[in-house]
Amino acid sequence: MPVMDEFREEREAIKHGTAKQKYQYFKDYYRMPLIIALLACTFIGILVYQFVTRKDSAFYAVLLNCSPYEENEWFTEEYTQCAGIDLNKVNVTLDTNIYFKLNSNDEDSYITTQKLDTYVGARQLDMMLGAGEEFAHFANSILFTDLREVLSPEQIQKYEPYFYYVDAALWQNDGSVQGASGLDPAKIPDPRNPQEMERPVPVAIYIESIEKLNRAYYFKNAGDGIAVGIYANAPHPDNAIAFLDYLFAE
Repeated sequence: MPVMDEFREEREAIKHGTAKQKYQYFKDYYRMPLIIALLACTFIGILVYQFVTRKDSAFYAVLLNCSPYEENEWFTEEYTQCAGIDLNKVNVTLDTNIYFKLNSNDEDSYITTQKLDTYVGARQLDMMLGAGEEFAHFANSILFTDLREVLSPEQIQKYEPYFYYVDAALWQNDGSVQGASGLDPAKIPDPRNPQEMERPVPVAIYIESIEKLNRAYYFKNAGDGIAVGIYANAPHPDNAIAFLDYLFAE
């Protein structure tokens, strides 16, 4: 008997069969395709919803080796009010899922390095907050902007006592600029003493004494002082500077 005739006879038998037989037939032939179709529709619906409701980023800060305290939402709310940012229209991210240990091959450090490299290349990062030799590693890798190029004269005068310096002379090698990621941390000059440097460049600002920051976040290994730098290719430098203004506001 041809296959189609056999299939037709089987359907006719099911048509006049019991409820249990009909359910079994549905289970055998239609349940899995229906589940797959529903899952596909759900997935497409989620993608469409995310695309329609997706908000652009207005500010993205990396908080290196940092843990948030509970109920710290007020910190972001205060900053956005100070900067005039409407969270109903755009996103503000203070990323505390960034863990890095210098000269370590652990998984967290590897993932952090890959993530930051990707985000920097895509121009998604505005600032980094951190402390200790881990922050020094990034500060000495030509990632942050010379603050004298983005701050106003009034802001330079205000923040200069808190400047975090790196020695640009360490970046030079036969006239070419190279990252300083291979520098021995012990050989990096004291960021608070530009007098010890050949070509001091302020790339960050010390903020360890900011009480509001310390109420919202805890930074590991912050004994040398918490600092914040603005990425050289930051997409929102104005909002990064507004973040500084918020931190130092009374």
